[in-house]
Amino acid sequence: MNIQAPVMLERRRYPRTQLMMMLHGIRLDPDGGDVRNTLRMTDISRGGLGALADRWLYPGQKVVLCVPLHPDGGRRNINSTVTRCQKARDGYSVGLQFDRVSLAAAMCSPQPAVAA
Repeated sequence: MNIQAPVMLERRRYPRTQLMMMLHGIRLDPDGGDVRNTLRMTDISRGGLGALADRWLYPGQKVVLCVPLHPDGGRRNINSTVTRCQKARDGYSVGLQFDRVSLAAAMCSPQPAVAA
């Protein structure tokens, strides 16, 4: 008797990479209180990212992510939309979809070396 495990279908368009990083998010349509959030990114793909947030964000909410480009400084702002938010042990598990994939692709791609 040969029993096979069920195959899980991947719904994501782009593969995810696990990456832990602190980000700042600015809610463009705040529901009251502070408009800045600190997010603990857990994974990223070309189309979006997963993070832990201290407060609940509603699906459809617009958030500008302030993403550090490298340890020496520099940031890129990326517009995103909340796709999901669920209560987690240490806050809320949030899914954010980048509004423009081309911006996210530039962020995820290795930076070209600069000639000295």
